Amino acid sequence: MPAEDDPAAAVRLLRTATAPDGSRPPAWAASPLAGARRVLELGCGAPALAGEFGDRWVGVGSVPGYGLVTGTPTALPLRDDAVDGAVLLLALPRLPDVDTAFAELRRVLRPSGTLVVVVPAASPRSIAELRWAPVLGRVHRGGWTNRSALDGAGWLLAAADFAVLGDDRAAFTLPLPDAGTARALASDLPRAGLWPELPDAVARRAEEGLVRRAGPGRTLPVPLRRLVARR
Repeated sequence: MPAEDDPAAAVRLLRTATAPDGSRPPAWAASPLAGARRVLELGCGAPALAGEFGDRWVGVGSVPGYGLVTGTPTALPLRDDAVDGAVLLLALPRLPDVDTAFAELRRVLRPSGTLVVVVPAASPRSIAELRWAPVLGRVHRGGWTNRSALDGAGWLLAAADFAVLGDDRAAFTLPLPDAGTARALASDLPRAGLWPELPDAVARRAEEGLVRRAGPGRTLPVPLRRLVARR
């Protein structure tokens, strides 16, 4: 599964990132599925959303442990119509076979089941994000297996015969208080699926950019986009 390079990093960053209203990515990703009886989480390689759903949660991953059922996005170990909710968390831009993954999600989702897709929001919107464009523009320009999943996620869902019901964005940030934190983030962000896997030269420049901008009270934008679709 794409973001399983370091499941602990994925969960740690998702639980640390904060929006201006105080919300965090796990609760934000889970909220459209509040009424679902059984929810499949597919994406970060560790139970990022297990606490949001309790015994309604089932996670699928390619690395054993963390309470996950072993499987991949293109071969889900679930029967047909097994769940009425699913979350594809930070995985879509790193999937090599989007068509098969969506076909599997349609198979395991019950009729009228809800799919939530969360991807990094690569296009800057706020003044704060625009100030980071010299660093983050290089990061998001390449490295994604499926770059169209960032700006074209809605189109991909519609092409897979999902009805897109909602498409919104949240401006999460991570604290960037010092150079040590900056260097750790440069390593952890690709492992968590918030950044793509970067060529060495680009990774080095990104790390240097984080270190230069680090300081007390500083934050790094990690905006996310959430699409809600129905089978």
